Formats: sequence, structure tokens, C-alpha cells
Amino acid sequence: MQRRAAAMYLAFFVIVGAAAYGLILTTSAPHVELDGPTYSQGDTVELGERTWTVSSIEVSTGGGGGGGHGGGGGGEISRSGELSWTNESDVVSTSLDNGTTVPPTDVVWADQTARNEATFADGDTVEYNGSQYEVSVNATAGTLTLADADDPTVNTSLSVGDTFEYQNSEATVTDIAAGEATVVRGNSYLLLVRNANVAGENITDPTEMTFVEQRNVTELAVEDPALYDEPVRQNGVLKVTYRANDTNVPVDEYFGPAETRTFAEGDTLQYQGNETTVEAVDNESVTLTRPGETTTTIELQEGANVTVGDQQYFAHFPDNSSVQVLSTDERYGEYHAQNAEIDNFHERKNGLWGVVDLSIIAAILLVATALLPVKG
Repeated sequence: MQRRAAAMYLAFFVIVGAAAYGLILTTSAPHVELDGPTYSQGDTVELGERTWTVSSIEVSTGGGGGGGHGGGGGGEISRSGELSWTNESDVVSTSLDNGTTVPPTDVVWADQTARNEATFADGDTVEYNGSQYEVSVNATAGTLTLADADDPTVNTSLSVGDTFEYQNSEATVTDIAAGEATVVRGNSYLLLVRNANVAGENITDPTEMTFVEQRNVTELAVEDPALYDEPVRQNGVLKVTYRANDTNVPVDEYFGPAETRTFAEGDTLQYQGNETTVEAVDNESVTLTRPGETTTTIELQEGANVTVGDQQYFAHFPDNSSVQVLSTDERYGEYHAQNAEIDNFHERKNGLWGVVDLSIIAAILLVATALLPVKG
């Protein structure tokens, strides 16, 4: 009798568990499906008055284990993207404070003397580190290599922006192109606004700026065997001294005057490789402007709102290679409702897994109980 009852209950729980498991296997999970255009990387999207480009779509997988029954072992998939808009007719501004030190690599004008530019051609031989070095230029890799002509294993590899000691001064690699590299060396400039502090005049609304070459007179004297190493100052004038007769000579007379160049508002010069206009000068700073491009980006996350102009949009990624960008006011309610439906589905599915688990446990207990020996 005990075993007959156990068999009946066992059959009941097996049927219930199998039915629940069958529903789990045959029921497909709903997903968000919204009408509207989809965009892949590189496509353009009209938002407001601008045309944006889908510059990236990325997929990452979290480290989770799948969240219980039915979860995949790879973790949760997260999708993101980026929109970009390039203003090709923007004005790029740069502000330089009065008293700023400007390196010779940054500024170029006609008849400039404190800046020296050299071209290193592929296959040339140059004097470097007291020996002859062969030049190798690799435009693809973006490298300039100087190798000792007698021992090529002794070499120096440089990229754009790197500095090295060349002809007793610090040189900078400013460009690497096919077959040649450009190297710039020289003295820095001090940027000064022509005002009362600089000119000794009562200028309350300055309109000019001046670049003044900064020379290390001590280094120049040390390198000149005819001079004592240390310059001296007499009556406010910096001088160098001859070793032969101890005569003092003004620095500007011996080495020549330091380079100065003045620019007024509206003048142009080359600044950091671009034709640049002196837009405004005041006692505190100088504003330089040039035509240029600026790129604005918008980060996209699944379901997250972004604002373009005065309009809000949200992003939905139907798959790993496409995105939809939809009006929040018009479509977010639909998106939220479908996500709520998905959440309800997973709750019901977890409930069915609970039925399966309880049926298995009950079946095991019934079998174990039925096999117990009967007393009496």
C-alpha cells in the first residue's frame, strides 16, 4: 500500500515537472522590437539640424555566470556606441598668457633666426654624438633612425615629438614623411605683451605682442674658448669677458642681438603648423585663432537618454552591429513596456524552474520513503 501510494505521487510530480520543463524548452524569450530605421557603423543619422555619424558600435561581455537556471556561461552582453559630428568650418582659439615661454617648434615666420630647421633624408650621413651616423626614415612606422656608420648596432630610433641632442642643442623631430624627416632646434621665445610693464609707456589697451629670444649666455660663453665662462653685469648691461685682455663686451655686441618679432592684432604667423591670426591682445594674454575642425561626440548606452539641441533621444541596439536612435517623447513608453514584458517572462520562467526543482526533490523523497522497510 505504501509503495502504491508513493508510485502515484511520484507519477504526479514527474508529470508536473516534465510539463514545466517542456514549457521552459518550447517558450522563446521576447525581445525589444521597435519600428524605425537601424544604423550600422559609418551610417549617418539626422538629429535636429545636424547630420551625425555612427562612429562606433562596441560589444562587451560581463563576467557573470548567467543569473541562475538557463543562464549562459559567458555573462551579460553590454552594447554601446558613439555618434560624432565634425564642424569643418569652426574657429579654433588658443590663449597664451603674457610671459609664456614658447618653444621654437611652435612658431614660424619669415627671416626667423632663433629657429633652425633641418631635413634628414633617408640614406644621408650626419654628424651625431661625435661620429658619422646613417639616416634611415620609415614613414610607415613613423620612425627616424640614426645608426653609427661603423657599428649599426649603436643606433637611436626617434618618433615625432621626440627630442635628442644635435649640434650642441636640443632638437625635436617635428615631421616624418616619405623618405625624409624634419628636425627643429633653437632657442625658445618669451611672449611679452607691449604694455606699460614692457615698454615703459602708458599703454592701457595693448594691441601688440612680442616674441623675445631666450639665450643661455653662460652656455654660449662656455663654448667660446676666447671668453671666460661666466658673463658679468655692469651698469645693468650683461657682458662677456675676453680671456686675453679681460675686456668686457656687451653680449648683444659680441653674439649679436637676441631675436625679437612683434605682431599686432590682425597679423598672421605659423603657430603649431597652422596659419594663425592674432585675434586679440590684452595685458594678461594673447588670443590666437585659426580655421579648423572640431568633433563633437555623443556616447550611446542601451536605453540611456541623450540630449541633442533641445530634443531627447534614447538608443536601442537590436543586435551587435546596429543601433536605433529614437525620440524619447514618442517611443520610450513603448520601449519601457517591452522591457517590462521581458522582465515578467524571466520571472515566470524562474517560477517554472522552481516547479521543476521541487518536483525533482519530491520525487527523490518519495522514492526514498517507499524503499524504507515496513515494521510489523
